[in-house]
Amino acid sequence: MSELRERLREGAEAAARDGHLPNAAAIMRRGRRRRARVVGATAVAVAAAVAGMVGIGRQADRPPPLTPAPTLTPTRPTAPTATTLGRWIPSATPLTVQAQPGPYPGPDPGGIVRDATSLVRGCTGTSRIRLWAKARGKVWLLAAKPTPPGQQRVCWASAFMNQGGGGALGTHPSRPVKPLTAMTAGGEGRNRLGVVSGTVSKQAVRLRVLFHQGRPLELIPVEAGDGFPVNFYAGFYLEAGPGPAEDQLPMPAVDRVVAYDQAGRQIAHCRLAIGPANTC
Repeated sequence: MSELRERLREGAEAAARDGHLPNAAAIMRRGRRRRARVVGATAVAVAAAVAGMVGIGRQADRPPPLTPAPTLTPTRPTAPTATTLGRWIPSATPLTVQAQPGPYPGPDPGGIVRDATSLVRGCTGTSRIRLWAKARGKVWLLAAKPTPPGQQRVCWASAFMNQGGGGALGTHPSRPVKPLTAMTAGGEGRNRLGVVSGTVSKQAVRLRVLFHQGRPLELIPVEAGDGFPVNFYAGFYLEAGPGPAEDQLPMPAVDRVVAYDQAGRQIAHCRLAIGPANTC
């Protein structure tokens, strides 16, 4: 009965709109069309819901997409492992080894003195050992020539070798004097002994070597004499922990070196790094 009343209501609305009353057949056709529209809309809605459910089911069967891990900015490494950039930074233990002014007392079966002094380039005069140290079966030497009067440059070289010969030799170009320079050597082999050395302003009475990991190393520069516009220094340390993996880039254990004057003021500093960030 409700369907019949709905059809009669639609017929009355059509009569008012069109100006005539539709016959019974027309009323029946309009009812069928209305039901078809309702059924069609319902079918579309049901199909969309089923498709959505199928899509949800397919997505549920798939593993969730991987999302990148959050990037953390490390403040200071806490272990001798790789950083997020694939670099390996060792920890360091300072040693109380004191560098002594030259000449080197020997013995020198490997000809280390000859090798070190022959590497000094530039300047004039005789190349001699100006600073040396022995530690854990190794010898470190610094050779230099006096700077010509009126010039501001330093001509020196260094060697870090086994007592019987074999190791690293480094020559340093004669360049304008800087308030502070620093370089490192070693950190390899069984005991992984390392050395940080360089030149420093004669105003400096104390140096502090800061490592990426490990307590600082305190040093006192060694007087080089009137023939040099700077003094020399050297400090020793042991690297700890496992060595770098095959795909890791080894970084210096030393982060930076700072020089202080008699009043305790910082007068120079330099940072050791790979690439343009190196200020030493």
